[in-house]
Amino acid sequence: MKLDSITETFDLGTVRAGSRRDWVRVVTLSLVVTGSFLLQGCLAGAWVALVSVNSMRDSNVTFGPFEQSWVAEQDQSSDAVHNLKVTSVAVLPVEGDLEMGARLATLLQQETTLRVESPVAVAAGVTAADPRSAKADDADRSALAKEVTRDLGVDAVLVSRVAADSPSHPSDWGWKAEGSRRLYLYLVNRDGHLLWKDELPFTLVNGSTSPQEASVQTDLSDHVMQHVKELRLDELGYLPKKTLYRIPKKIGILTR
Repeated sequence: MKLDSITETFDLGTVRAGSRRDWVRVVTLSLVVTGSFLLQGCLAGAWVALVSVNSMRDSNVTFGPFEQSWVAEQDQSSDAVHNLKVTSVAVLPVEGDLEMGARLATLLQQETTLRVESPVAVAAGVTAADPRSAKADDADRSALAKEVTRDLGVDAVLVSRVAADSPSHPSDWGWKAEGSRRLYLYLVNRDGHLLWKDELPFTLVNGSTSPQEASVQTDLSDHVMQHVKELRLDELGYLPKKTLYRIPKKIGILTR
């Protein structure tokens, strides 16, 4: 009888010890799982914070609607129409923003059928500091266009400059400097006649890292070519767009 009591007491203690060990395992596993989730949450939070900080440091360019647009009316006589057709253009260096000149040249090379002389090639004859290519009047631009078109053998020149609309000011808790700029565009043909002029305001945000140039180029190209369509510069022959040729699908003929 006494032996049975001892055995029963031993079994009860064993069960309690086993239950205690199971409880410890459950608690330990719960802590591990909870810790894993917290760690993942911390890593995710750190990643989001890192991305946010990087985005705050990135530079970017935002283009606004065109303003003060003007297009020369085309004389319908055959000689006049022929003389106004543009097949080649020289893009002059852009005073105030040398990168913008390269962007404009790339835009015209990719989106139009024009033969384009880039700012690098033109710089030998006309520099960005040339007063005629910056704050010039119509007479200065006309004389410049005649000279450049003759020297480079092109039909027209694109004269442009960038000026500040407002001084830069800090933004995003001082991580960036933001300022308004304006791009002035003048397309002048070999006879010194102004074909098109426009103003494109844009916002330049300077961060600690350079802007994604491919993204800026795409935004500028889409913005300008949409405006070209609205002004019918393609139809007038000033900025002829490339034609996308589609290969017609072959239609199968069923025979019996």
